Parts: sequence; structure tokens; C-alpha cells
Amino acid sequence: MLNLPLLTFFRAPEQFVLQATAEDWTIFLQQAREQGLTARFYYLLQQRQLLDEVPKKVRLHGLSAARYAEKQHHSLFFELKQLEALFAGAEFPCLLLKGAAYRALALPVSHGRLFSDIDLLVPRQQLKAVRDKLFFYGFREGELSDYDRHFYLQWSHQNPPLQHYQRGSVIDLHHHIFPTASAKQINIAPLFEYASNISGSVFKVPTIAHLFIHAAVHLFYQEETHKLVKDIIDLNDLLLEVQHQDQLSFMLQQAAVMQVEPAVVNACYLLRTLFANTAAEEITSALPANAAQPLACRLVLWMLPDAGVKAWLARQAWFVRGHSLKMRWHILLYHTVAKPAAAMRRWFSRWRLNSGS
Repeated sequence: MLNLPLLTFFRAPEQFVLQATAEDWTIFLQQAREQGLTARFYYLLQQRQLLDEVPKKVRLHGLSAARYAEKQHHSLFFELKQLEALFAGAEFPCLLLKGAAYRALALPVSHGRLFSDIDLLVPRQQLKAVRDKLFFYGFREGELSDYDRHFYLQWSHQNPPLQHYQRGSVIDLHHHIFPTASAKQINIAPLFEYASNISGSVFKVPTIAHLFIHAAVHLFYQEETHKLVKDIIDLNDLLLEVQHQDQLSFMLQQAAVMQVEPAVVNACYLLRTLFANTAAEEITSALPANAAQPLACRLVLWMLPDAGVKAWLARQAWFVRGHSLKMRWHILLYHTVAKPAAAMRRWFSRWRLNSGS
């Protein structure tokens, strides 16, 4: 099943190190760079005391990536410190999500993690006020067409990305964890209800159970596949942490409250298949045999080799499935027609302008 060196390594690093050939290491490093996991594998080698067992060139690749990741971690905390004043005294919660939350909680999944942005979640009714404050603090939206901006604000779950004009840092400001254009009614109130304070900070973080739920929703209710292996490895580490913090039962209960049980159950079946994850085995053994969605799980497994007709067909099916989940059919139909039409109008306007000059 694990025919990918990257997945094989994260399942059983000792065994991989013992058996890997020079060709295996070459493929492994290429996959690690593509998925942003070069620093992460170095930290795992360090944790398992395996650094001396790997080729020197592999070790140096990992060390360089680990130093860069550590620099990014310092930059993340510096940026959060700059944002403290913005949210100080706010009468509403502001939650860190994804990588920022993992790092704030010092979870194993955050070791060596790279950051492209900071994900924040605020109540929807506060989105405009927070965005306006971020504008005042030097953040701005990038170049967007009128259609794309309308799509973000009306049908998405977040504001268009905001980048600081001087520092270059990027904030993804969320009011939900899934597009509002979807027919799925995901209840995110528990994320705010059970969030805990970060010592000495105005920010809060969701429970580890809710972080896993969010990651499962991100994987199984979307169409993207370019970081599929990384997303699966993240889920594996997160579920082990849920087990470590004795929140498995709480997680299943919260998945039901949030109405995202299929995503969570699918993730557990996938992790049991790929990693023999003990927490996943504990959960799935207590569920009916038909609790998961077999086609969704199978599509993920077919996409992993990233080559061949079956993988290509699986990616196309996943793309269509993801969009159908994210948008109600009439919005999806409109989006399918309106977005290319808007792009064509922009091209035609530029063509007329250039022709006139």
C-alpha cells in the first residue's frame, strides 16, 4: 500500500532508514521538498536518534530546511506579537487555526512546519470590523477582479488574503471553516465555545479534537490535491495527539454536533489503512463497517502514486466532487460560466486598450 517513500518514512522511519537505497533517498528528498516536509523529516530523525544513520547529504538537506523553518517560527511569533494590539480589548474571540495553532500549542505536527500565511477565525459579524482594522495596521488585499472579490465575500469562508505592505506577511481572515456557498451546514460554534486562551496573549486556540476535525474537513471536503501527502501526514500526527490528550470520544461527539462525521470517519479509515494508526483503529473498530464513504477513501488512495491513468482519473473525480461539495448546484453552475466570462471580458478590455494605443 505504501509505495511512496515519503509516506513509508513517516510510518516507520527506523525501517525506512535501514532499507533505503540511494535512489530511495533521491525520490524521498524530491517528495519532501514538494510537500514542504524537508525540515519535518529532519526533526523526526532527530527525535528518533537516527541522524547518524542517514547519508550525510540527506542530513545536510534536512538541517538547512530545519534552520529555515526555525526562522519562520520566529517570524510567526513576531507577527502575532504585532497583531496583539489590534485585538486587545476585543469583546469577541479570535482563534488561531491550522499551522499557527499547531505552533502556539507546540504540537509535534508543528516541528519543522513551514508557514505561508497566518489563519485567523473571527465571528462572521465581526469580519468587516477586523478587516478594516487590519487595513489601518498596514494590510491590504492583492489585485483581484470584481468577480473574484464578490466570490470571496459572498460565497467563500474568508476574506481575500491580506498582505502587510512592509513586512510581506499574509493573513487569511476566516469567518467559517467551509464556504458559505455550500449546501453543507457546518456548525462552527463549538470551535469558539471550547477554545482556550493562550497564556499572555489575546488569541485563543481550538481544542486538539477540533483541530483534527478542521484538518479532516479540509482534506475530504475540498478539491485540492497538490499537498495531499502532507495533509495526510498532518492528520496522522494530529490524531495521535487527540489520543494522547484522551479526546477521541469528545472528537466523535463534536463531529456529530458540527455535522461533519463523514469527513472525520473517512480520515480515520484512511489513517488506519496507511499508517495502522492506533487511534484510528480504536475509533473505526467501534463504528459500523459502512460508516465511512468507501469511494472517497478509495479516490484518495488512488491519487497517492501521482502517476498513471487511475491516479489521473481519481484527481479529476476529486476535483469535481470537491467543487460540488463547496457550492450548491446553482452557484456552481453560475460560477462555471461567470468566472471564465469575467476573465474573457478583462482580456478583451486589455486588448481594446492596447489596440487603441
